[in-house]
Amino acid sequence: MSPRARGRALGALALLGLAAGFAPQAVQARDGGACTACRDVHADFARTEHCARRAGDFVRIDPARLARMPFRGGVTEIVVDGIGALWARRDGLALAVFPLDNGPDPFAQGLVRARHAGKVAFHDRRLRRVLATDFDWSFPFNARGEALVCQGCRSDGRQPSAMIGGRWGLIDRRGRLTRPLAEGRGAARRYFDWPR
Repeated sequence: MSPRARGRALGALALLGLAAGFAPQAVQARDGGACTACRDVHADFARTEHCARRAGDFVRIDPARLARMPFRGGVTEIVVDGIGALWARRDGLALAVFPLDNGPDPFAQGLVRARHAGKVAFHDRRLRRVLATDFDWSFPFNARGEALVCQGCRSDGRQPSAMIGGRWGLIDRRGRLTRPLAEGRGAARRYFDWPR
């Protein structure tokens, strides 16, 4: 499927309200929940009923449904009705991550952004949470190992949306502030390497 066709298909799903959420597997999950349908992004979004179920912060996908999908770096992307775009391992463990251009947030510097307890968290390719933060939003880690983060910011409500307000700073891969939280664009200038 061409990137353009994939974008149109994902856009159609979003219009139907399906891209906002998908759920995990037909195998009984720890904390139950209703089974829901999955869509294979590698096969024109072919729909499979009863393949996913919520399992705490994760989703369980029926591993048989993943068997024919291509994996890169140990994960593949899948869309689950009612949940959204996820990265999934071969064993069926899947993580809902930030959406980006009608798909899952890409891994940057080996980490992907997700939500944990209403705040930003970062997970590795094995989907292990390696950093939980107290920040409301974050950009991915850049090549210098810094992520632009904010507290008190919010979406402007547009599509595509932008984050506005709040105080912004930079963190390292351990979650320590390398540039203190402040209003203004100082942290963004450094993160994006804008001229001063």
